[in-house]
Amino acid sequence: MVDYIWLKSSFGKLTEGKFVGSLAPTLTKFASNNPYPPVKDFLQNIAIPNSQTFAYLTMWGETFVTVALLVSALFLFFSTKVNKLMLLLLVPALFVGMLLNLVFWLSSGWVSSAADGLNMLMFVVEVVGLFLAVRILVKKPK
Repeated sequence: MVDYIWLKSSFGKLTEGKFVGSLAPTLTKFASNNPYPPVKDFLQNIAIPNSQTFAYLTMWGETFVTVALLVSALFLFFSTKVNKLMLLLLVPALFVGMLLNLVFWLSSGWVSSAADGLNMLMFVVEVVGLFLAVRILVKKPK
C-alpha cells in the first residue's frame, strides 16, 4: 500500500511537468506559518531559493522509492529464500522514503490533518520495514 502511494505521487510529478515550476509557491505557503522555527528557516533560506533543485530531488527520490520498493518487495515475496541483494535495495528505499515523509510532515503537517496522518503512518511503516530489513541483514547465519 505504501508503494502505491509513492507510485501515485511520483507518477504525477513525472508526467504532468508542473511540479518543478510550482514548488516555490508551495514551499512559501508551507513556510508562512510553520510552527517549527528551524524548519521555517530551512524552507525560507535554503529550499525556496533552490526550489528547482529540491523539486528534482523530490521527484526522482520518490521515483527511486517507488521502483526500489516494488522490485525488492516482489522479489522477496516470490523468493523461496532471503535475498540479501534485495534487502540491500530495500534498505535505502525505506530510508529515503522515511526522509521524504519526515521532511514533508515537518514542512506541511500543520496545514492539514490529512497530510499529517498519512505521512506519519507511512513514516511508521517505513521505520518498521527498515528495522526488520536491517535485522535480517545483520543476523548471523546459524
